[in-house]
Amino acid sequence: MTMIQQLLHALVHSKNEAADDVLLEAVQLGNPDEQAMAIDALMKRETTRGLGGVISLYDSFPDTLKLLILENVRVFHHALRECGRSKDLDQRLAALKLIALGRQGKLAYVLSENLHDLDEATSKAAVEAVVALARWIATETRNLVRLDDPQRAQAYKDIIDNRPDIEQAVARAMDVHRGKHGPELLRAALLLCDWPGSKTLAILHTAKHGGQSPMVRRLQQPPASEHVEAFLLGASHGQLRSHFGTVFSHIDEAPVLDALLRKTHWLKDHQLTLCMHQVSRAPWLIDVELAHDIERRDVADGARIAEWIGRSGVHDVVQDQRLERLREHAAGPEPVHFAARLRLLRVAAARPRGASVQLFRAFLSDPDERLVRLAAREIVRRRPADFENMLLQLMIAAPESVRRVVTRAIGQAGFENFWQRFDRLDKATRKSAGKAMLKMLPDAVQRLARRLATGAVEHRLKAMQITQELGLGELLRPAVSQLCGDPNAKLRSKAITLLGELEGTPPDVLLERVLNDADPRVRANAIEVLEAKQGAQFLPMLAARARASGAINNRERANAIKALHCMKVKNATVALAAMLQDQRPEHRISALWALKSIGWWQLLNEVGRLAKSDDNLRVRRYALGVLKGVAELMRGTKAAG
Repeated sequence: MTMIQQLLHALVHSKNEAADDVLLEAVQLGNPDEQAMAIDALMKRETTRGLGGVISLYDSFPDTLKLLILENVRVFHHALRECGRSKDLDQRLAALKLIALGRQGKLAYVLSENLHDLDEATSKAAVEAVVALARWIATETRNLVRLDDPQRAQAYKDIIDNRPDIEQAVARAMDVHRGKHGPELLRAALLLCDWPGSKTLAILHTAKHGGQSPMVRRLQQPPASEHVEAFLLGASHGQLRSHFGTVFSHIDEAPVLDALLRKTHWLKDHQLTLCMHQVSRAPWLIDVELAHDIERRDVADGARIAEWIGRSGVHDVVQDQRLERLREHAAGPEPVHFAARLRLLRVAAARPRGASVQLFRAFLSDPDERLVRLAAREIVRRRPADFENMLLQLMIAAPESVRRVVTRAIGQAGFENFWQRFDRLDKATRKSAGKAMLKMLPDAVQRLARRLATGAVEHRLKAMQITQELGLGELLRPAVSQLCGDPNAKLRSKAITLLGELEGTPPDVLLERVLNDADPRVRANAIEVLEAKQGAQFLPMLAARARASGAINNRERANAIKALHCMKVKNATVALAAMLQDQRPEHRISALWALKSIGWWQLLNEVGRLAKSDDNLRVRRYALGVLKGVAELMRGTKAAG
């Protein structure tokens, strides 16, 4: 034990009052660590003289020491009582302040005594402490339901230990006090009027109580948000009940309306519509407040908020946002969750036909089939813009009963709707919508076959694109094969590409297109398909096309060289070099495309020659683009390495 510890030990156990003076002097002159040791010694001594000195010095302490005193405030109980009656004004004010900060409700009578002091500063400090204690009790009572079990037990104990004394002190002060601090005492009394057994609420029923008239007059006026409980509980008083209707019509503060709306008294009085009419289009229920409200409610009670939102008159888009929060709160398989979500759905269904359907769209993904079916029916009834696509996407994995609802609603218009909107949808969306359309319409494939066989060229090309993206080539093979002989070259070109993607397509069909079709684009596309087939029987024909320097098409020749390279034929590069030196500019450009596609950079010098000295501007530009691409590729490879 060090010398300082020995000294402190001796001072703690000393019976001489001089020990208190020594320790208080250490508190006044020492550094924070020395002050903490001295205060700890004074708390161990528990003398009124020593603790009273600490109370007097409370305001001069740093925050750490103030927190230390508040944590051990029960040790100061008797000292606070004596200091609250001290003749030293500064010490008395410090004691009154510490009673409020330390939440010492058992000493509320000391505050009540100081209310009658002739000194204005003392009476003001006393009334401020009383209001602070009343606000603490009211706040803790409201928060009690939000706490978990360990915190709830401690909060309940604090309320039970302190509330009766605080209520008694406020009720007595209301009866006796006639000073100018009456409004502050009235505020404290109304804060504590939040349960039927409140002693301050009993003032309304106590004959000749000095605080009865002020409370009656205040409750005949619109309440503040913190006095809503007193306003509602006051309905039992005969003098107040007749004034409630008049008072309510003049309430225009959002927090007050919010608090009133959450109390069942007004619902029982059939005042819900009036209350929501006065709510100024529901600005009271912003996202943060709604989230806090949902947290403290069970599922069934939370769903009742939907009725308030539905009657609020706020814009339906905002309503859907708030109802969606409630729907997420009610997510779960239990019957109570289903009942809550059903309540939300009914509230949304009661709105006019032109209202937002965003909530119904959210319900289309609900795990309960019954709610999905109801939401789909409501969307069909309202027919919003783009409702067909909503329901078509639903058909992908919807239960049978929901699919029947959608089928009856859309009918044969589903195919036409998909056809018209196909070009405006992104690839993933139109694929999912197309699969839904196929599930919904049994004759969709036959309709698509008719579009392939007849109509304008653009429509038939579109039908082939739909066939390709939805994977319907096998089902429509006869129609696609017939298009391979169509007089229009565009249709033949697209058809040969689509047919080549199908399993089991005979190579002779593709070879016949290469050899005999009159359109070079069709022949070039057929060569691309043969490249994917990788058949050795095609090598002679491809080699001939690659070497040809006569009237052969440049695209056809380049595709043949590319196919030979993919089949690992060595003389493909020889044919590519010859094509780069061809006299026709379009052949040189196609050769550059083939070189870029297969990545044969051994001919890069020839590309540089074309970029520098070719007599055709298009060839020079294309060759320069190839060189730039190679340079960027090399820089990327170097950076990665």
